[in-house]
Amino acid sequence: MRLSDYGKQFEDWMQKVFFKYGIFVAKHQFWFLIVPLALTVLSIPGLFYLQINLDLYRLFVPTDAPVRYEFERTKDFNSLSQGDLSLTPKRNRREFDCEDGSCFLPDVEMDRLKRDLQALEDEARLDVPFGNASSMARYKRDVNKDKEKKERERKLIPAKHDILRFYVVHRKFDNLLQSKYLGPLFQFTQDMMKVTNEFEDEVWGLEDFCTKDPGSASCNNNLNLWIKHADVLFKDGKIKANPNLQLSYPVLYLFNRPKDIGNVIYGVDVKGEKNEIQGARVLTIHWFVNYPATAENNRAYYAYRQKLNEYWESISENIDLQFIPHNDKAMDDEMLEIIKTTVPFAFPATILLTIFVLSANYSSDRTKSKPIEMCVGVWCVIFALIITFGVFFFFGAKFNPVTSTMPFLVLAVGVDDDFLMMAAWRECDRKHSPAIRLGFVMADAGASITVTSFTNFFCFFLGWFMCSTPAVADFCIITAAGVFFDYLMQITFYAAILKYSGDREETGGLASCCYKKNDDDDEDVETQREQREQSEAAKEKEENIDFAHHEKTLDLPYMHQFFRDTFAPFVMKKWVRVASLALFPIYTAFAIYGCSILRVDISPVKYIRDNSPIQTFVALADKYIWADNVMPNFHIMSPPDLRDEGARNRLNELVYKLESTKYSIGRVSTNLWVWQYQQYLNDFPHINYTSDFYDRKNLREFFSQLDYSQYRDKVKILDNVTNGEPCISAFSFQTSFYGLDSWDKRQSELFYWRDILKEFPEFDMFLSGIFSPFLIDQRHTIAPSSMQTIGSALAMMALISFFFLPDAQSVFLMTFSLLSISMGVCGGLALLGSDLDSVSMGCIVMAIGLAVDYSVHICYRYHRSEYKTAQEKVADTLASVGWPVTQAVCSTLVGLAITVFVPAYLVRVFFQTVYLVNIIGLFHALVWLPQLISALDPCERVPLRERDSLISKHIPLSLH
Repeated sequence: MRLSDYGKQFEDWMQKVFFKYGIFVAKHQFWFLIVPLALTVLSIPGLFYLQINLDLYRLFVPTDAPVRYEFERTKDFNSLSQGDLSLTPKRNRREFDCEDGSCFLPDVEMDRLKRDLQALEDEARLDVPFGNASSMARYKRDVNKDKEKKERERKLIPAKHDILRFYVVHRKFDNLLQSKYLGPLFQFTQDMMKVTNEFEDEVWGLEDFCTKDPGSASCNNNLNLWIKHADVLFKDGKIKANPNLQLSYPVLYLFNRPKDIGNVIYGVDVKGEKNEIQGARVLTIHWFVNYPATAENNRAYYAYRQKLNEYWESISENIDLQFIPHNDKAMDDEMLEIIKTTVPFAFPATILLTIFVLSANYSSDRTKSKPIEMCVGVWCVIFALIITFGVFFFFGAKFNPVTSTMPFLVLAVGVDDDFLMMAAWRECDRKHSPAIRLGFVMADAGASITVTSFTNFFCFFLGWFMCSTPAVADFCIITAAGVFFDYLMQITFYAAILKYSGDREETGGLASCCYKKNDDDDEDVETQREQREQSEAAKEKEENIDFAHHEKTLDLPYMHQFFRDTFAPFVMKKWVRVASLALFPIYTAFAIYGCSILRVDISPVKYIRDNSPIQTFVALADKYIWADNVMPNFHIMSPPDLRDEGARNRLNELVYKLESTKYSIGRVSTNLWVWQYQQYLNDFPHINYTSDFYDRKNLREFFSQLDYSQYRDKVKILDNVTNGEPCISAFSFQTSFYGLDSWDKRQSELFYWRDILKEFPEFDMFLSGIFSPFLIDQRHTIAPSSMQTIGSALAMMALISFFFLPDAQSVFLMTFSLLSISMGVCGGLALLGSDLDSVSMGCIVMAIGLAVDYSVHICYRYHRSEYKTAQEKVADTLASVGWPVTQAVCSTLVGLAITVFVPAYLVRVFFQTVYLVNIIGLFHALVWLPQLISALDPCERVPLRERDSLISKHIPLSLH
């Protein structure tokens, strides 16, 4: 037996199963209506478990990207104990030698503890009328317990760390290092600290959020104090000479001590060998934020931040300076704004789709009119979405900006199945009972929508399995689940709706109330129903119903007749075929050209709205901030023994290699505490490196110096190491790079830094704190990952279609059509200005899943046609699925038209992809595929001599 014979048996088996299933649904329609509704209602509480993921690292960093390792190692570094240099551990010393543990407390902590105890005693004496010492002692213990409890509760609340940062630029990018700008700017920063905001009946100010110095109860403006000093230096537009100050970039020297200013000013003009600053185009003003991150505090902080934005906007209205807000969570806020902007459009999209299906399915003939039934089909998709999100949210899945387009996609795809089922219902001969007609519908359309649903499901499932970008993977898996639940809704709830409508078809189905009722309607309907049921029951007893070759009504709706009698003959005309054949190479050329210019371009602008204020920051950062001075942090997790000269030389070799790269600023920009510490120790001739390098007294006094205190948080100290022995558990340092004015340069330099670090495995090194590293790693992996994912999706679609379309010709044509549509979508996206990135990759995978629908419907229906000639098969195929496919495409275009108003790249690419795949897919389905499949049909392969002989004998070719 040939493979095609096995395929034919499999198709017949599927039809038989779906026919019996349709009969089963008809007999138990009540339960098929109630159970899906009940599951939908039960899923609603799951929606309240909604969590939103806005973390760029978790969303867009590929799972195998090096930056993930670096990010996790950075958290490990930050979690290491800072250490206490006031401790002087000795050999064999037990941890609890002191009764109260006070000998382990630094002097500052001891003083604070004594002050707290004294305050408690004073409070007790003044406020509590105790009569004896024991009562006083009990009171002290109670107060201490209460304070300790509050302190423990406070520590359980995570701290919110952020930076209030504003970039200052001139409207014409003039030099800002002029007194006329600097003096007023510093005064503005002073005034900003007094800004307050009323939120939820409370007044909030900077004091509620800022990071305060130890022992201080108020904020200070020390981070911006440099502006005041710069005002003096650049008085009258001339740089004043100061023997104690070398104003170089990115490190200036005050009394020969280095001060890093690379993260304060950008777009710097320098001259001379010392890089002396002449001017700057961008200045930075900022304040550190640290407060208990309760829900109330977070809401107040966001409101206060907005108030500060308004303050700076009001300032910029009267001067030539612009103030661009930016903070560590700005991108997170922007991602949330995309969700808030996109999701509400689902409501008008549903309204437009409902209006379309109402108008496209209304007829003056009430037996053919199905507007309410199609509206219920739209609600079927909504029920599927509720179940999908309810289940996913309940089990902890998080919503993200890429996933926000998923409801539009499922809404558009889900309605397609309704059109096919409705078309199959209209083709059934009305002499059969509604139950038998439903069986015919499921036998004809059930297999077809099963093929498309499962190919869509597996396409998105494969995207989730193979895609390394978590945001796209989440989109794929939740869309796969949405397609699956929608399929279940169609073959259960919507099938039962068709049966329920069929029982009332003579009066208009679900829209019976919309038609004028005649006096004889009730009697005629009842009579027709009894006669039909009696004849059908008798027929079922006498013989089995031939569901594979059942009679179809000749009274088809107008549009079905149009595709059969007008459109199909037109498409099959010779001159139309020639024109189509000439058009296809042109289409292919444009598609290939578009694919050839599709380039990898990943930028932060892809993840923010077009009208976002961050757009200005990104443009500014790309031109100045990420180009002028990049200062990565290089972490050494296994420090060498720095007492050894060879180990120090090895460390110096590493730093020298980093300083010798093409874009390095050089030694002047390197912040390495070891060098400064060595210089400090050199001032004491009696100190011996071999024995005194790790002496805690020396380290403590070094880090306590004002000039060197900046290095303290970069060095992690081990408290349990004997004094004099290596006690550095880890440390980090920085060196600066410039001229990285393109993402290609940044990518190349980042990989070069990583290669250098690999040459020193004994240090266990990694880097962090660079320009959007998740973007760079994506640039490196997106092309091969896309090719692998797209290629696998195409192969999987062909394999799945082989099981559902065992006819070799149908599999070949479906695969050809799938490749052609996918190529057209990729090329079209490039020609419309899109690039290859994580967003477009997800959309291309989506396009492959959507493209399957059109090919499968045509190939499957043509393959099942019982006519003998290609012309007749094409007419039969287009009569059956031509109008439903057109309706599905139009409904998709109408429903998603509203998304064009969402000003965001990721939504715009989604919109372009859906429109391209639908328009190109429709032309393939209605023109190129019918022409090609008919040209390759074996029934047309009649030798010319035999054809002439048959014609001379007046024998129809269809009987040959």
